[in-house]
This record gives sequence, structure tokens and C-alpha cells, in this order.
Amino acid sequence: MSFLQDIKSSIISEEDDTYISKILEDRIKIKSFTVPDYLYVTDLINPVHSYFSRKYPDIAIPESLNSRMKYGEEVHFLARQWFERIPGFSGSEIILTATQIGLNVVGRADFMIYDSIVEFKTKNVDRVNIENLYSIYRSDLEQLLFYAAMNRNFTQDNFLVFFTEGKFHVYRISIKDLGAIENEMVFRFSLIKRGIENGDISDFPRCSYFGYGCQFSEAGVCMCHSLRPVESSWARNVATIVEDNEMESLLSSIYTGDVVNLDLRFYDLIYPRKYYHKIIGDSRNSDTGASIPSSYYEKNNVKFFMIDSINGSALSASGSEISEINKISTLPLYGDDKYIIKNMYDENSIVPYLLKINNSVYPGRLPDTYYSELAIMCARRNRREGVLIIVYPRLGNIVVARDIYFDTDKIINICNRTISEIREAVATRNPDNLDLCPEFAIKSCDFSLCSCKKEIIKGREKNQ
Repeated sequence: MSFLQDIKSSIISEEDDTYISKILEDRIKIKSFTVPDYLYVTDLINPVHSYFSRKYPDIAIPESLNSRMKYGEEVHFLARQWFERIPGFSGSEIILTATQIGLNVVGRADFMIYDSIVEFKTKNVDRVNIENLYSIYRSDLEQLLFYAAMNRNFTQDNFLVFFTEGKFHVYRISIKDLGAIENEMVFRFSLIKRGIENGDISDFPRCSYFGYGCQFSEAGVCMCHSLRPVESSWARNVATIVEDNEMESLLSSIYTGDVVNLDLRFYDLIYPRKYYHKIIGDSRNSDTGASIPSSYYEKNNVKFFMIDSINGSALSASGSEISEINKISTLPLYGDDKYIIKNMYDENSIVPYLLKINNSVYPGRLPDTYYSELAIMCARRNRREGVLIIVYPRLGNIVVARDIYFDTDKIINICNRTISEIREAVATRNPDNLDLCPEFAIKSCDFSLCSCKKEIIKGREKNQ
């Protein structure tokens, strides 16, 4: 059997969870539900860039900047292995919203230690000093401050971590005026909305990309040179910054003692050949001509709304509770684990959950990939139960929650077998023994040497 079929066979039972469904549907129905139009934290940090990226969406990012971004993404993948070993680790890629302060703003924090936000940045410098945080790296500091203000489980101390050529520079950001951060966010949100509506950005502050290879500057449409310089005094007054030598030493010891492994996410076991082509550096087709459909953004907005609903309800687990679960790791996999409290009266009821926004009108037909993602999450943390939450926008945003019970020992064996097959495929540069990716993933695959498509073509030729 294939990986997906094996995982499906590991399901012991499943049943509807009307308790969770009702909590989430009640939050949707508090008022007439409309999908919010979110701004991102990166918009608030760079209002000018936010404005021009909407006005000129076809102007491409310069290759030099794109290369730096890709390098940063690769290091971020590796960083998950390091931060998972820090005591109190409670999550990665944490989606945060600012609805509690009345703003439709969303962001994705890199890591969380207990309830503290950790932002991780790659830099090509020998040393970053505290004064640099208010000038050269102001946008990194502001990003952390805004994330901290959006954290429902707000904590005073948060961390900014810079990584350069094997060295860590860690700064503890202790917030002393949360209200001032929230006021700054409200001001920038209003500034951007007003600028987009009237087409006038003359009162915007200069972008932090000014002079650093901005695509709008190279295209001759940016007017940053005529805008006022950024004022950073507000950031100086809202928090104190100190070097954190303890976390710096801990990360350094983890990094130097690290055995470099393949950075496998649980998604990669479901799409093994896609991972294979990424790891060996296969080129991608640049002329696919595929545009991002508007439904993608609509689904994302519903997703943000639902995560905010979960985090603001009795279903939400704290960072301390999550960190206890994250102490267990039965598989060498990384992922954006999320947890939910099934029963607010039972302290042992915290289980993994998987949220999906499904545009189907047939709620009874669930893709096998849904079960597999949740199964791997449960097995990795040695939890035999998980919750699958699905929202159907085309059916009036009904919420269907299902409790799924798994044979986790069986799943662990299946995953370890697949991990070994992936490692062997990469080592031998031969993907033939790997499962084909799911059909929908093959259709949209942009790897120029996609082995799934080649195998399908060979199979057709044999049958002719």
C-alpha cells in the first residue's frame, strides 16, 4: 500500500465533535460574517512598500534580494531543529492576529518559547549591536514589538535572534509600554488604509528598503527620496534591550553539536518526490504562467479568522501547556504543530488539531491528505487523538469538527520507513522507490524534472 493508504488504515475510529463545532460556529455567527481584508505586519513595518506592492503588483523582486530571501528561508528551515531543543519550546510559524486591539492585521512569528515570541533573522555581518536595532535593523525590532502586542498570551520578555555564519546574537526585548505599541500599530494601519483609498502617500515615512535594492526604486516609481526619514524614538521608549548571553550560549552549543540531517517536515512524507526534487536542487519552470487565484486569499482570510476564533475561545492552550507536549518528539520531523483543548474541565485534554478551509460543497468527502497530516502530528507527539476542523465557505461557513483516533505505534513505523526511503532516494539520486505525490500536487508541480509526471507517462506508454 502507499503511504496515504497505510496511514488511513491506522485510524481506529472517528466521530463528530459537536462541542467544538458549536463553539466555533457561535463565534462566526456573533455578527453577520464577512471575510476581513487583512493587512500584514510587514505592511505596518513598511507602509510605502505595502502601498506600491498593491499599486504595481507585476514589478518583480530584484534577483539579488530574491536570492537573499531564499537563503533566509533555507536557514529558517534548519533553525527549527535548533529551537525545538530549547526548554519551553511551544511552537513555530505561529499565526497571530490583532483583532483584540480592533485591527485586521495578521502575522506569522518564527518561534515561541513558552509564551515569548522569538524572531529569527539571518544577517551577513560580523556583529549586531543594540544601537543598530534602532537604525539599520529597525524593521526587525518593530516586527518583534508588533508580534508581542498581538500575542493573546502577552508576556513582557521576547527575543530577537540574529544568525550569521554559525554565530548567534540574541537580544531580550522587555516591553514596558504595550499601549504605545498598540497606538503605533493603529496609526500605521490607518495611514496605509488612507493612502490606498486616496492614492496619496506624501505623509508616509521612508521605507526601510530605501537604498537596499527595492524593486520599485529600480523601476523608477518609488518616491522614498522625497519622504520624511523614519522616526525611531517611539521604539526606544517602549522597551528595554539587553544581550541575552544565556540563550546565545545555548543556541551555540546546540548548533555546534548538531548532526546535519535532512530537514523533513511532516508534509514531505505526503509529497515525497516534491521534497526529493527540492533537496537535490532541481530547477523549477519559470514560465508556468500560473497566477494565484483570488480564492487563495479568501481561504487564507477565513483561516486567519478561524485561528483567531480558536485562540480567543475556551479551546485555546497556553504556551506553557503546549511546551509540555512539545517535550516529546518520536519522529525526526518538523512542523507547525497546533493544539486545542477538547474539554475545558479536563487538563489532560490538549490534543493536536488540523484546520482546513475547503471550497467543496460535499462535506462528507475528505482528502486522504487531511488524515495523514493529522496522523503524523499526533504520532510525533505520542497523542492517540487529534481533531480535524474543516470550514466550508461555499456552504455558509459551516464548521465540521471530527475527533480522529489513531494507532500511533503503527504510524510511527510507517513514517520511519518512509523517512528511510527518502534518505536513500536522496543519497542515490534515484526517486523511483518513493510514492508518487497525490494527483492534485502532480498537476500543479513546477519542477522541470518531475519524476511523478515521467513515471505516469511511462506507464501510459506501456499500456498502449
